[in-house]
Amino acid sequence: MRALLAAAAAAALLGGCYNRATELAELSRHHATAAGHVAVLECHNDGQWWYEFELEGKRRRGPVREPAGCAQRKLGDSVTVYYNPSAPEVHRAVAPAAAYQQEHGFHVPLWLWFGIGALALPLSAWVALKRSSKR
Repeated sequence: MRALLAAAAAAALLGGCYNRATELAELSRHHATAAGHVAVLECHNDGQWWYEFELEGKRRRGPVREPAGCAQRKLGDSVTVYYNPSAPEVHRAVAPAAAYQQEHGFHVPLWLWFGIGALALPLSAWVALKRSSKR
């Protein structure tokens, strides 16, 4: 029974780490383009840069992680922004299919690594106590 509960908990945890990226799948199917520009360069931060564009009177901004190409970018460079016309808050400065490929799949959140570490210490102490009591 315990093994079954542990397996169910592990499956739920892993299932929670899967990013279906449904909004990007929708963006791949239905998108429009807008002209944007490079607004911020943070190449020292894993090659991240930010783009900015205006749509429906609102200024919108989004990040791009591009370690290989960040150094070639300059502030003000033109970029093509892809957005979903029915949900304009979903936008990317890379082709929608490429964005979907990058973002869908299993992504273990940072907090989970701390949780695993927090469980590992008492678990290893418990195993050590069990071993010493058998002798």
